[in-house]
Amino acid sequence: MLTTTRQYPMVHPLKDVRLGDEVTSLAAGEGIYVQDTNGKIYIDGISGLWNVSLGYRHPGIRKAIIEQLDALPYVNPVDYSNPVTLQFAEKLLQLTPDNLSKVAFTCTGSESVELAIKLMRKYHHLRHQPHKNVIAVLDKSYHGSYYGSMSASGIDQEISESYGPKVPGFLFHPVPVCKHCTPGQMAEDCLGSHLASLEELFAREGQVMAGFMLEPIIGSGGIIPIPEAYLRRLAELCAEHDVLLAFDEVATGMGRTGRMFAFEHSGVLPDILCLSKGINSGYLPLGATLFSEEIQQAFALAGSHIEHLSTQNGNPVACAAGIATLEALEQPGMLETISARGHLLRSALDQALQGNPLYLEARGKGLMTGVALKGRHSLKECLPPEQLADVVDRLKRRGLIVYPFHTPGLTSGFHLFPPFIITEEEVLEIVSIVRKVLGGR
Repeated sequence: MLTTTRQYPMVHPLKDVRLGDEVTSLAAGEGIYVQDTNGKIYIDGISGLWNVSLGYRHPGIRKAIIEQLDALPYVNPVDYSNPVTLQFAEKLLQLTPDNLSKVAFTCTGSESVELAIKLMRKYHHLRHQPHKNVIAVLDKSYHGSYYGSMSASGIDQEISESYGPKVPGFLFHPVPVCKHCTPGQMAEDCLGSHLASLEELFAREGQVMAGFMLEPIIGSGGIIPIPEAYLRRLAELCAEHDVLLAFDEVATGMGRTGRMFAFEHSGVLPDILCLSKGINSGYLPLGATLFSEEIQQAFALAGSHIEHLSTQNGNPVACAAGIATLEALEQPGMLETISARGHLLRSALDQALQGNPLYLEARGKGLMTGVALKGRHSLKECLPPEQLADVVDRLKRRGLIVYPFHTPGLTSGFHLFPPFIITEEEVLEIVSIVRKVLGGR
């Protein structure tokens, strides 16, 4: 009789399909720590996948989930509503500028972006401008892995090309970084050329552009803050050319940068806001796309619905977790603590790694930090992927989970997105582990 070896049953997202039992299996979590099935404990330096922002076993979130689960676990989002789902929508709108007037719930960040793409194009169609259907994005952005969001993502274009034909109508504009500066520090006199390039884009394409979508801080591409002056000029150009401005704050929203939303740092108001990840601290699948009264009125005047649905949109259990998350984020001093812990993390990394031949900079806002690494021969040389993978593996063996980034020709390193409940002592423990792995003071 022939016998066969049982194959590993799962496929892991964005990983080689042959990957199997060597994947670490996590079994428990508490606070900022997770434990694998062998009993080893790790600091979760990336909050799950940037989403478990309030840590594991948060009492308020657990209580809200259990209570709603006992009351009503699901509501058909097409024909019915629920007090908890409505309450969460109202609380989101209370946190955002007055120009945002409606919430459409989704299940993921990719789906939030999908809906934003639809809204931008349909809005102009409803206003008898079907030719305005091109959406501009940044060439190092990441917006998701659904067909529309994948097509809108600037990074990994070569990988996604073989899934084509992709969704057409996206225009990739260079991310504003300077070849003379590091991605985290752009001199004022270097910004002028990027502003001029932006103005040239609108002069050339503004008449066909439906929207411009971007992350206020590039996430997967390597934690690259978009200069505030750039965002403000972008908003002016969008208004001048009747172009909708969409912020993908799936990674940056819900307190991650020390403000509830990253756009608050610049004061720029978006027409569309995409959320997910930390929206309910990652406890259950949930996202949201908020949009302006102007967009709402375009649909209302045409008597049109929005052609978008996932069965679990606005799930009341997920929204109950969202309300509990907002209650925690709105505690006095919470956002200030996030800012302070992030500043401590980056300054301590700078001090500990000063003079290290691999270290370039620690950049970001709040508890969203990119540790940029370089090759040994040049400031502009990215650490090669195989060396980066070794660094990430050695950090993990010492008990720190991080997530790598490698954007060819621009930057490489690893992300640190620790939970907001991290203490000063735990921040310094992260720095100590990084110093031991990379070498430093």
